[in-house]
Amino acid sequence: MKSKRKTLLLSFLTPLIIVTCYFIYRKFAPFGSSSVMTVDMGQQYIDFFTYFRTTILHNPGGMLYSFSKALGGDMLGTWSYYLMSPLNLLILLFPLSKLPAVVGIITILKYALAGLTAGYTFIKLQKTTGWPVVAFSTVYALMGWMVANQLNTIWVDGVILLPLIFLGLTHILQGGGTKLYIISLAAILMINYYIGWMIAIFVSAYVVIFTLCKAYQTTSAYWKVVLKWLGASLISGALAAWILVPTFFALLKSKSNLESSPLLFRFEYNPFQMIAKFVNGGFNFNQLPKGTPNIFVGSIALIMCLYYFFAPTIKRRLKIANGILLAFMILSMCFEPLDVLWHGMALPVWYPFRFSFIFSFLVITMGFSALQEALKNGIIWRRFAICLGIMVAGFLYITIAIKNFEFLTYGKILTAAIFLILSVLLIFLWTKFPKKTFFPLLMFLLIAVEMGTNLAVSLSSLSYLDAANYTEFSKLMRAASSKTRKMDSGFYRSATTFSRTRNDAMTGNFYGGSVFSSTLETATTNFYNDIGNPSDMYYSVYSNGTIFTDSLLSMKYYFTPRHVKNKSEYRRSLNYLTPLTSRPDLVDYSKVAHTDLINIYKNPYTLPLGFLSRRQYMFPINDTSETAAYQNQVASQLDPRVGNLFTTVTPTKITYDNAYRAANFSNSQIKKIDKTEPAGIEMTIPVKKHTSYYMSLGPRMTQDTLTYLVNGKPLQQYRTSAKETLLNLATGTNKDRKIHLLILANVNHAPLQNVFFYALDNNKVKTLTNDLKKNPYKITHHTARSITGTITSPNDDRTMTTTIPYSKGWTATVDGKKVTPHQWAKMFIYLTINKGKHTVKFTYTPVGLNTGIIISLIALVALLGIIGYPIYKRRKTTSTTTSANN
Repeated sequence: MKSKRKTLLLSFLTPLIIVTCYFIYRKFAPFGSSSVMTVDMGQQYIDFFTYFRTTILHNPGGMLYSFSKALGGDMLGTWSYYLMSPLNLLILLFPLSKLPAVVGIITILKYALAGLTAGYTFIKLQKTTGWPVVAFSTVYALMGWMVANQLNTIWVDGVILLPLIFLGLTHILQGGGTKLYIISLAAILMINYYIGWMIAIFVSAYVVIFTLCKAYQTTSAYWKVVLKWLGASLISGALAAWILVPTFFALLKSKSNLESSPLLFRFEYNPFQMIAKFVNGGFNFNQLPKGTPNIFVGSIALIMCLYYFFAPTIKRRLKIANGILLAFMILSMCFEPLDVLWHGMALPVWYPFRFSFIFSFLVITMGFSALQEALKNGIIWRRFAICLGIMVAGFLYITIAIKNFEFLTYGKILTAAIFLILSVLLIFLWTKFPKKTFFPLLMFLLIAVEMGTNLAVSLSSLSYLDAANYTEFSKLMRAASSKTRKMDSGFYRSATTFSRTRNDAMTGNFYGGSVFSSTLETATTNFYNDIGNPSDMYYSVYSNGTIFTDSLLSMKYYFTPRHVKNKSEYRRSLNYLTPLTSRPDLVDYSKVAHTDLINIYKNPYTLPLGFLSRRQYMFPINDTSETAAYQNQVASQLDPRVGNLFTTVTPTKITYDNAYRAANFSNSQIKKIDKTEPAGIEMTIPVKKHTSYYMSLGPRMTQDTLTYLVNGKPLQQYRTSAKETLLNLATGTNKDRKIHLLILANVNHAPLQNVFFYALDNNKVKTLTNDLKKNPYKITHHTARSITGTITSPNDDRTMTTTIPYSKGWTATVDGKKVTPHQWAKMFIYLTINKGKHTVKFTYTPVGLNTGIIISLIALVALLGIIGYPIYKRRKTTSTTTSANN
């Protein structure tokens, strides 16, 4: 097969067909009721894809900012990490009910496109076509990294573009043009800055090593080639500056602003353990949170990569350069400082060694080059035997040490050995009988079966959500949020007592209080921890609110599951409205509407987004050690007359059942006497009317260790958090009563950490909020990134307090004049307002966006010059020649 078009078509179709067949077998949407949603794909990305569709079709300003990101946050950084893949445009063509199917199709297409770009690169680099190109492009498209990270589809565009970037780089090093390199590198920097960073490191290492080794031929001086590459790289970065610059500033406000762990100069594991990942099916779920690099590339690519260093016709300088580069990559995949460098100076949480696809690409590329040399000049079998011996030694090592590799079985090792034997036999026969035209086809078939086997075996270890898990929840949630918008078109936030993921607000299309994002602002996580809501580096969950925080944060509506009697509706509610938290204090809110399965409650104490507080200056709150005390300080910021909203409560009649008594109940443990029997602590808490009661729980008090029951009924809660949270135990109505709290130990030694009890005076909250509502910020117009309204101040130098999260991206004008926003509670914006009625407008523009746009426009002009100048020069030469001939 000598046709370039057929080769490219088959390079695209082969991985597409293999993956599609597997999807049909697993009944992934659109081929069945299951889906590709697992781990982060189901818990995070699918919600962002929903937001992508809503934003593009209905709310373009949402690309810059969203109040669905916890209490509000920058979104351009989120887009640059999660949503910039061009294939996401397919989402716009279908309704949300088909989103799991569309994501499945996008996943298949990304496998296929990786094969296509690899095939194109192999054709250009080796000046060949046919089945070997198709075979090795299939290896690349279905390599172990792709299979293990199928669920992380946001990174796969880097795999698609890497071959083109590499091809463009070789053009530059060989004295060719820069267009392909500039465009492809700029593309990945725009699509996913994180993967773009990794590719940039690889490209830089490649240029430095190959230049020092003089491993490429060029017609000009090496320093000129390096300068040419640097210039092209700068133009690529500048073209992407419109999104890179604001993303950089967004990251300064997120995880990069957190205290990092100390950098350890150590090997993260025994480097020889990598060998096990070359085994077919060498993967399982446990490798996702913490494992070794996923570097499976099949038998032929691996053994030919080894032979690359023994092939006599390959230049020594190339071997040295590629050897150093491979060694650098291997060291990076086990030595922590280098690992940290590749991951943007922070060790990843889950999915370790995310850059290992670059190592696999290098191995595959070298293997293909060695195969071409072997087909042209034959194989020196004594040297090939050394390569085979290395692989056999690797097999012996992992067989002997198989207990160290929980993802391996003897069956997997046997399967890998069979494929290796068949591969060696095929290479032997092919080189002995090079004129036999069926050997290339046999190699392709063998590789297709081997890579397909790895795909099926590896993915069989993962479980996936049904498509209905998303589609049904989306339908239910959007029906409820739509109903609230019809009742109330103003600005407000809503919360839920059930949850599918921490990004439900994006799926449900409402302003919520929770989010799970790698670009979450540090100020938000700190504030949530301070007010007793679960939060950590990448997530904040508004599950443990109080009546005071509900009011302060404009949580005007609450969505709760309805009690339905119909069996099918009950099962539907049970399946899709998973309980998140217990909020007995919602009894003070009034039910205003409902949908089929969801009740809608209205908070009568809700404050508007902005209001006048009684202070002229908002002093910083430095004591954040106790959540209830922190909320007291926030309240006193707004009105110093209010006093303490929360007061401590002492339980009565504390009884230990099958547990040793503790001297300090608040920080101790429930230690079982008889480990075979249940154990716990029971206590009585007096409940006064019009008062809500809460218990603080330290971060070690997880759901796995403890269960909480009030009057025999379990309290649902979301427990994963970096600091203590507040659990709502009860609320008093119109009369005093008592509750019985039982804390059950689920383990033999259940920790008790920072356990304190608090009473919140609901009447105080009502008085406070009614007073603050007297001078509200009346919003007349609001979009995703702009809010306009009026406020009236009875005096000069009054403080207009808001719960808009503070950011330098927000600008404010009062009656058209720009004013400086200030920060209060280390979280929100406040302004100083003089006497009278004023029009106040807030507008958000990501920091660095305008600068980035200017840089990108300049780079675009430079690129057009690079492309246009040779065309102009050729036309001028042609014109001069024609004139001379005339």
